[in-house]
Amino acid sequence: MTEEIKNSKLPIARVLTDAWRFGRGNLPVSALFAVLNYVVCTAAAYSWKTIWFWPVLGAMYVLWGALFRYCFKREPYLSLRPLLNSMVPSSKILVLSVMVVSALVVLPIVPLFLPHMPPEFIDGYSYFLQSHMQEDDVIDAVINVVVTLLAPLIFYRPVFAWISSLIGRSGLLKSAFEKTRGNYWELLLLAIIINLSGSLVYYLMSSAGSPLWLTAVPLSLLILYFNIVLAQCYAFFFLDIETR
Repeated sequence: MTEEIKNSKLPIARVLTDAWRFGRGNLPVSALFAVLNYVVCTAAAYSWKTIWFWPVLGAMYVLWGALFRYCFKREPYLSLRPLLNSMVPSSKILVLSVMVVSALVVLPIVPLFLPHMPPEFIDGYSYFLQSHMQEDDVIDAVINVVVTLLAPLIFYRPVFAWISSLIGRSGLLKSAFEKTRGNYWELLLLAIIINLSGSLVYYLMSSAGSPLWLTAVPLSLLILYFNIVLAQCYAFFFLDIETR
């Protein structure tokens, strides 16, 4: 495999279009997944911060695993062994994401504990934290921007290892990073498209006064569509590369 092939750039427009065509070309099955995805997404939204959220999350995991196996025609679409194997890379993604978000939350207060800091700086910085960092909108905005910038490293490249394990291939993060090398900006653009699409839909539905169960309709369709987009990205990096 040549260096040029290894570092092929992800064609964003192509994978978005191919995902739409895949969904339209498999309309009955896409409709079934859409309904099931709506059910689990709505259940997750209503069960948030309750004990029932965890079994719903498990059902969502199984559903999305079946979706990716269907995308790559890996029968049976519901299979226990691939799901168990996929828990290794998914656990690594979860731990990595939690570590990054935790670091972002803790990082602003680190200067307060550094040695030899002037008292006037401590007082001024403490006032700044109390004035601005206690505002939830400010904190959420900063975390969202930073997490989006890091998303290609902590989510989008590792998630291909998860998809690999689901369809019976290698689930090594090292392999996923190697095959997607040189695509930070492409994956960042994809992350921005996904985040802005979801945020825009949520804002429009909320502004219209839509109840949660109704807001979940377009959001769950977006989630389904972008999962298929990830499948198309995986095909480009891990399957199409063999024929390019």
